[in-house]
Order: sequence, then structure tokens, then C-alpha cells
Amino acid sequence: MSAPVLSEAQTEDIAAASIRTIAGHTAPGILLICEHAGRAVPAPWADLGLPRALLDTHFGWDAGAGALTEALAERLKAPAILATWSRLFLDINRFETDWDVMRPDLAGIPVPANIAPDPADRALRERVARKPFDRATFDHLAGFAASQRPAVVSIHSFTPLVNGKDRPTEIGVLWREACRMGPPVLTALRREGRFSIGDNEPYDWRQVEGYTLRRYALDRDLPCLYLEIRNDRLATQRGVDAIADSLAPALAACVAGLGR
Repeated sequence: MSAPVLSEAQTEDIAAASIRTIAGHTAPGILLICEHAGRAVPAPWADLGLPRALLDTHFGWDAGAGALTEALAERLKAPAILATWSRLFLDINRFETDWDVMRPDLAGIPVPANIAPDPADRALRERVARKPFDRATFDHLAGFAASQRPAVVSIHSFTPLVNGKDRPTEIGVLWREACRMGPPVLTALRREGRFSIGDNEPYDWRQVEGYTLRRYALDRDLPCLYLEIRNDRLATQRGVDAIADSLAPALAACVAGLGR
């Protein structure tokens, strides 16, 4: 696809609409991010040539992840940054050279606008999706006191079934040694005993790389964590609240322990 022709004002408006921020306090020592909170595509890209119903599926976004991020921000009194454009438009948790940063097919269903996009289109999507999220994240991190080492926690959701197989995990804690948050959060959640907790399940962060926590945290020696929640547990506000009530004290205690 060729890049749509946009004025500078149109480009800036699309970039400004790519993120939503929640004001919070630096005292909790946590910045929450949600890379796949939205399922919209900017109008000039015409839903990437897909039926809109496909954007509502897990291909298009992480259902419930945005609502959980909001609930955690409220409980922790922490700032949060949420992306509004669909990951099919540009997946900001992928590196620019990853094949699925602009995924060309959905399990055999082609994504017309993502098949052989030209360099100008790639550059434009980076400008209006990734760069605003990068800028907002770094601006928020700069707002913490120099003596603080804020934790960056990334919120995602996953489907209850994959390839016809059930996923028993309800809360997945994705960690690697350098992130420093995995074991204490796992211990706290398992001690509470409310949910089935996965240790690097349903995805193993030690086997793959993610853009956001590499760029925002690991490269800056900041503690960090990916959290994956099974999306059927986030289908109602009551479910969101139950997960948030479990996660918030575990995260707060972990960050307090790191500070000590």
C-alpha cells in the first residue's frame, strides 16, 4: 500500500489521537502501559481493507486490557499510557523489522493494506503510532525523581483457547532475570490463591523479545513486567475489578520491596 496523502495538520491530529494518558502520582513508583488497548484504525487507512468485525477480534486488540489498566491506575494512583490504534495498524510492542509489526494476514485472511506497504507508509505509521507512545512514556519516566527507579508494567490479555486447546492460566506473569519483578509478584499472587497463575505462561518472555519493555525499561536498567490476563476474566467490570484487586497489592508490595 502507498501512504495516504495527509497534510501536516492531519498527521499531527492522528498522532495526538494515538494515545490516552491517565494522570497519576510518582509516589507509587510504577508506570503502567497498555500497548494494545485500542482497535481503531485512522480513517485514511480505511480499516486496512478488512471487515470491521475482524478488528474487534484478538487479532485487532487485547480485549479488556485497557479497562484493567484504568482500574490498576485508580487503585495504585499511578500514571498510565494507553495506545488507541489497533495493533494491526502498527504493533508498537514489535520492532520495526519484525514480520508482524504490520501483520499481513490473520491465520490465512489477508490484510490488504499490510501487504507490501511502501517505505513511506511504514514511516508514516511509525510517526503517528509508535513515536507518540515513545514520547509519552519517556516524558512520564522523566517525571519521576532522579532517586527513583520506577517500574514499568505492561498490561495485555490473551484468549482462553488457542488451536482448540484450553489455557488454564488466568494471570500470566512474564519475566526474565533482568526485570527483577517476576518472583515477588508470582509469590504474592500465588499466596493469595484467587486465580490460576502462570509463570511465563501463556508466553515465555525469555524466548522472545518485546519492543516496549526492552526500550523503556531493560535498556535503562529499570524493573519491569509483562502481565497477561485471560480475556474472559475481563469481560465484565466485575471481572476487571476482581483482577485489579488481586494485582494492585502484589505490584505495590513488589515495588516497595525493590525500593528497600
